[in-house]
This record gives sequence, C-alpha cells and structure tokens, in this order.
Amino acid sequence: MSDFESFDERDADSYSYWIEEKIRFADLDPVGHVNNNAIGVYLESARVMLFADAAGEMYGGNRGGFSWVVARIEVDYLKEMHYPGQVRVGTRIEKLGNSSLIMRQAILFNGEVTGLARVVGVCFDMQARKSMPIPDDVRAGLMKLAGPTGVG
Repeated sequence: MSDFESFDERDADSYSYWIEEKIRFADLDPVGHVNNNAIGVYLESARVMLFADAAGEMYGGNRGGFSWVVARIEVDYLKEMHYPGQVRVGTRIEKLGNSSLIMRQAILFNGEVTGLARVVGVCFDMQARKSMPIPDDVRAGLMKLAGPTGVG
C-alpha cells in the first residue's frame, strides 16, 4: 500500500504542513458564517507559504523565473465557521509529477475539519508563459515539508 492509499483526508495527523489564519469580520457573509471566498483565501495562503518554504525564499519573488498556477481546485465545505476565531490549514502532497503536483488540504476550526480541498498546481515559466519541470531543490523541499507523514 502506498503512503497516499493510507491517507485519511479527515484526520489532521495525515497532514504534514500547517499554517494558521485569523478569521476576519470581513470574511463573513450575510448569513453570518465564513464565506466560500474567504475559505479560498485560507487555502491559497497555505499553498503560498508552502511554496515559499519549499523554495527557501519568499514566494512571488520570481525565483529562478518561475511561479505556480492553479490548474484545478475542488473544495468541499463541510461545516460552518464563525467570527471570531482562528483556522488551521493543513497541506499534503498527493502526487508530484514532472511539472505539476496534486495536493490535498484541510481546514480545521475549533479542532474540527470544516473544509477539504484537492488542488492541481503547475510550475510555470514566467518568461516562456508555459509549464516547466519542477526544480529539483523545490521538489525536495515540497516532499520534506508536505510529503506523506514520516517523509523528510
């Protein structure tokens, strides 16, 4: 059985990379719970920090002439979240290809999984405006930080 086959997306221990985000009053919708756009921002913040940490410098600094783009994202909204509060966002690599990756993410609020995401990201050559192979050092950093539990 591969490491990912034993992965339980609803188990926080299955995620190896975490960030915390503060829920802002502006994140609420008219119903009074955190809206789907804010949840997308929480997920994005975790990806940006992961890519920055894996590259060893600030993401968005056009390191080596590349960046990351989202090719696909699926989000499951499981439970409401309310202001005030904090959320934790966990990330784990499901698959690491030549120029793309699939990652899984979970949002925890008050210790409960409130959202799940599956994201396809592509390493993007900023000059050529097309996909490019993931640099070896970044690949190693991604696996160290967000690979299957126990890797790295």
